[in-house]
Amino acid sequence: MQYYVKAIYAGLVTFLGGLLTALQAADTGIGDLTQAAWITVILATVIAVGGVLGLQAAPASVATSVK
Repeated sequence: MQYYVKAIYAGLVTFLGGLLTALQAADTGIGDLTQAAWITVILATVIAVGGVLGLQAAPASVATSVK
């Protein structure tokens, strides 16, 4: 349960930080952000949550069997 709370916190901080950065770069309102800005904010949030939860890549045996 503790990991989920940390993941939610990390996701929230990352989302708000990314949103603030996008708003400052665009120098407009939240409705004027481009799709690329939203994708960047959401992708950063997903990566932060995944990092806290410790998501792992596929094992080497799986990665080498794909041609």
